[in-house]
Amino acid sequence: MVDFSVPFWLIYYLHGIGTISLLFDAFSVYLVMFKSSQIDNFRFFLLNFQIACSVTDFHITFLMQPVPLYPLMGGYALGFLPMKFGVSLHSCLTAVVFLYIYQVASMIVCFVRKNQSIAGTLTSFAIPALLIIFLVGFLAVYTFSVVGMYFCSGITENEKMKFVEENLPEYLSSFQSLPNFSIYQANALLFIMVITAVIGGLLAFSFFMAVLYNIFRMLSFMKVQMSDTTYKRHRAAVWSLIAQFATSIICFLPPISLVFVVFLKLPNPQVIVELLLVVACLHSPANVTVLMFTFPPYRKFVCVTIFRQKPTGLEPISAKSSVMVSHLAK
Repeated sequence: MVDFSVPFWLIYYLHGIGTISLLFDAFSVYLVMFKSSQIDNFRFFLLNFQIACSVTDFHITFLMQPVPLYPLMGGYALGFLPMKFGVSLHSCLTAVVFLYIYQVASMIVCFVRKNQSIAGTLTSFAIPALLIIFLVGFLAVYTFSVVGMYFCSGITENEKMKFVEENLPEYLSSFQSLPNFSIYQANALLFIMVITAVIGGLLAFSFFMAVLYNIFRMLSFMKVQMSDTTYKRHRAAVWSLIAQFATSIICFLPPISLVFVVFLKLPNPQVIVELLLVVACLHSPANVTVLMFTFPPYRKFVCVTIFRQKPTGLEPISAKSSVMVSHLAK
């Protein structure tokens, strides 16, 4: 049985978490732009990632506000774009797919840039330019291929009511009462899209792991060539990126969990699906919190300015160390 009633608690939550997320995102942008003097132009790569997170949060919580209709493959939206401009849920979700993939791709590029920064003149550890070009090209093709296939997999606006009449006649009046809705069917294109997304995601993750291994191998090799303070700061920066990358699981955990909800036929599935959406919207507060407390310059600013405490684990930088930090951050 499908519940077509409006979950007002979910709408109120989306407004609330959206506002909180925007405040967190704005603070993260401020940190990256004005409190990153020690990480040089790497800040622009990090800024790109933070802006992508901000746009995603604003889109989901204010512009679309999705309401799922489990166990049907569909739903409707009550956000600004559907209600004011008639934008379909399918178009809004297509934008979400693009933004999620772009977030992960941006973080991978951050790791590549950090690898090149630490490598400096050590060409044996630097990633070849041709390989970087190939990676960027792969990520671009992967993103637009998955997004394009997803967009084409939905039932068109002109045919969706006919589809309901033929396949879901018992819900016809309920669908007609909705302000808008989008619905899907398990077709070949949707299956190909899922396979492409999984294979491409595994390839991207494999490259990410290779870059990460190279970074730690390089830090181990250069440990004796740099001051202990400089080494710890580089290592902290890398671990901060890893922690931020890990928070992306919050975005992808709900759709993965949805598969188990379907196969296990759990009770109150509609509420479970809505709760999964609640979890997905926690990504930005979690990501920004990790950024603030794992990246040394930002942790220092937060501890001193907000908590009025002396930050721990941040030794003063000597003149020699400062030169090396400046060099290695390029």
